Amino acid sequence: MSGKVLLVDDSQQARQTIKEALRDIFPVFIEADDGLTAIKAFVEEKPGFIITDIEMPSINGYRFISTIRNMDDGRDVPIIMLSGSKDSLKKKLTGFNLGASDFLIKPFENEELVARVKSLLRMRHLMDELKEKNVLLEKLAITDELTGLYNRRHFFATVREQLALGLRHNFKIGCMLMDIDHFKTINDTWGHIAGDDVLRKIGGILASCKREGELLARFGGEEFIMCLFNTDSENALLAAERFRNLIKSYDFTSVYYPSISVTISIGLAVYPQGATVSIDDLIKAADKALYRSKIEGRDRVSLYEWSPGPGLETQHPPLIEK
Repeated sequence: MSGKVLLVDDSQQARQTIKEALRDIFPVFIEADDGLTAIKAFVEEKPGFIITDIEMPSINGYRFISTIRNMDDGRDVPIIMLSGSKDSLKKKLTGFNLGASDFLIKPFENEELVARVKSLLRMRHLMDELKEKNVLLEKLAITDELTGLYNRRHFFATVREQLALGLRHNFKIGCMLMDIDHFKTINDTWGHIAGDDVLRKIGGILASCKREGELLARFGGEEFIMCLFNTDSENALLAAERFRNLIKSYDFTSVYYPSISVTISIGLAVYPQGATVSIDDLIKAADKALYRSKIEGRDRVSLYEWSPGPGLETQHPPLIEK
């Protein structure tokens, strides 16, 4: 949170009094003598705390607070409202309804101001911590812990939306299923730490080289899955070959094992235009293509493609190998 505090009061003496009381809490003080100047200062300086009077020329404290709360950057900033009026209850309620965090009547004891500021700062700190933890939890919920890629659950949730979109707008979707060749041998020879290292590296290679519009996830074990949206068989095959060659040419030298040769086999299926196909159907087709890549010698790409024509969703077309 910013260490800046914005003081808004048409009395310079009042602002000076507040500065003297809070100089041990805030390193930077920004001053404004009316609401309009204060809004400009808030936009430019992004203070993390505001103390404002109500009665001011141009724009009063109420309108100022309302304006700040309607800004994205101002929704959570602590705001203490000050008033010298005896009609305090009505002004308090109005201020709180507009978004004030606290309310003080002038004149006030410096100790009380300091205590209220520290209390609001503690609350803001706790809110920031809670937001950070929520963001982390949301990320963990959709992320594979080992590779940092999206996990299987997020993949299915996202790709189903894209599949429905493809059906409505009649564009194709490619599904690429990638499996590390002889991964069990790596684990058996060098141990699971080495296997995990290979998985992390492959995940990093795929993530760094995938293009916008490609959804990549760890599917489980040594398998990775990717969907390419609004594509066709030719471009999907080019993408699959690009990833296969990247893995094959990568130097996997590590402290866990000497330089080893790592390759992947890929099965590819392309969502047909005009067909009613679920993501499960698409993955099954890609898995059949992956099996072909494995039995034909590994380190290759095989394509499963639906043939056009009547009865599209019930046909069993041949595999096309690249």
